[in-house]
Amino acid sequence: MKLTNVGIVIATRDITLDSHQKVEVRIGKPEQMPDGIDWYCPYQIVGIGSGNVWWAGGVDAVQALVLALSQVGAKLVCSPEFEAGRLNWDCGAVKGDLGFPLPQSVIDLAPRPQIPPRQNGPGGQQA
Repeated sequence: MKLTNVGIVIATRDITLDSHQKVEVRIGKPEQMPDGIDWYCPYQIVGIGSGNVWWAGGVDAVQALVLALSQVGAKLVCSPEFEAGRLNWDCGAVKGDLGFPLPQSVIDLAPRPQIPPRQNGPGGQQA
């Protein structure tokens, strides 16, 4: 199924490219597939990549939405712009956190918070 637009936009997120350019993620309203059984959720990333409209399918609207968010996360962290450290979301927990869930296949690409080393308490015991 080829889509030319996301239809009704239910959510957007702005991500910053190179500290000043906007990359917009658009999530469309989940809809039933033409077969009337399964569901799909369209999404689009504008500002990097092709700008094509993509979609994720699921057994219901919620699964389609969750899978679309994961696909957005995967596309972003696998992009040359992310790999070069050029993408940022101001509300991320750590630098490089774009706030989207990631599928297991790319989870190792996600930034991780730095955990400070344990400090020894009185008498040299671990605190």
